[in-house]
Amino acid sequence: MAKVPIGVELVKRGLVTESDIEQAIAYQKEHPNKKLGDILNILNLCPQKELIKAMGEILGEKVVILRPDNVAVDMTQYFSMDVARACKAVLYEIIGGKAKVCFSDTSNARAIEQIRLILLNKGLTLDKYLTFETNIDNVLESLEGKAGENIQTSGMGDVTGLIDTIIKTAMNKRASDIHVEPMDNSIRIRYRIDGELITAANLDKARQAQIIGRLKAISNMHQEKQESQDGRILLYPDYNIRVSSQKNVNGEKFCLRLLKKNSGIKNIFELGFPKDEKLLKASFDKRNSITVVAAPTGERKNNYIIFYFRLFK
Repeated sequence: MAKVPIGVELVKRGLVTESDIEQAIAYQKEHPNKKLGDILNILNLCPQKELIKAMGEILGEKVVILRPDNVAVDMTQYFSMDVARACKAVLYEIIGGKAKVCFSDTSNARAIEQIRLILLNKGLTLDKYLTFETNIDNVLESLEGKAGENIQTSGMGDVTGLIDTIIKTAMNKRASDIHVEPMDNSIRIRYRIDGELITAANLDKARQAQIIGRLKAISNMHQEKQESQDGRILLYPDYNIRVSSQKNVNGEKFCLRLLKKNSGIKNIFELGFPKDEKLLKASFDKRNSITVVAAPTGERKNNYIIFYFRLFK
């Protein structure tokens, strides 16, 4: 049977009028990426709780009104903010091995599968919920703001605590690199997460000399030299941090590469491959085939079989 449009169902339930739907459709023409349910919420044409409950019943999905204070876990321990933004998803609670994740679009099979595989790699199963896109955006903005606030607050104290906070925040966010970049009127801190550079904070320009001095000290670099240098930070037991500096027009910029030590080697099933040994054997026994395992920087790809090539049996 053909599915009845969600707008028609909401009118039948008496939650909105035909005039409300026409207004929402007019808004949708100007914002084609927005879904009808989100538009009704944005335009405040229906009480939020009643709207999300009805949408859940119509779509056959579990629902929740997501707010920043509902998030009971550190989501960045499981997947990055970039993944959360791309999939429009927020992990907000873990109970008994089940990870409760809100999505703004539960029909996006690709996004849901991506999150499912990431959580599977962490030993968790996905428990899917529907919420409004604006709720997802508000929570992600709140989570991003906390990281920046932590760095800004540390910047008001001693430089040792400031640098420690910058590095530990990067570790928590699963960043592969930290960029400390003197600008005209500030010092920009950026993290590279899943290949993308994200600005974490902008610090007071007056702290530049202290920050550079501290980075050089813990990296075993020459304090007086302003030429390109390479060093290493060994203060964190789980990480080997390579550091490079380079002079620019505003001072000296630094790049810290975070390399995790002693990360366990996962088998292929833990990486998301269907747990079927016959299927695995058949995949590797194919004639004229190639198998590639890829992962972000620092995920110890060299510990896996990353390349398999066979021309003939």
